[in-house]
Amino acid sequence: MTTITFDTYTYVKKLKAVGFTEEQAEVQAKTIAELSDERLVTREYLDMRLKELEFRFESKIDKIKTELTSEIKASNAQSRLYFVILLCVIIVSNPKALELAAKIFGIVK
Repeated sequence: MTTITFDTYTYVKKLKAVGFTEEQAEVQAKTIAELSDERLVTREYLDMRLKELEFRFESKIDKIKTELTSEIKASNAQSRLYFVILLCVIIVSNPKALELAAKIFGIVK
């Protein structure tokens, strides 16, 4: 991660110029430098983290899309199977339907 530099020397000089003691100015500068080291990040770092998150998000979306496509295909195949079974039951249980199916598929009794 790129760090943010804080010029403590210049800051101490500015604080002393407006009436801070040397000790007060140094404590202020040290505290601000510590906070900036611990809590501040650069725009480049945020951009890099955002790209990482975008990549992870896109990967998860692709995985979900693949899973859903597979589930839909399996569901469609299962629905077709149920339809064929239902059609067979209707044809077998109804003599008129059986005759019609024989004509459609060219099956002769």
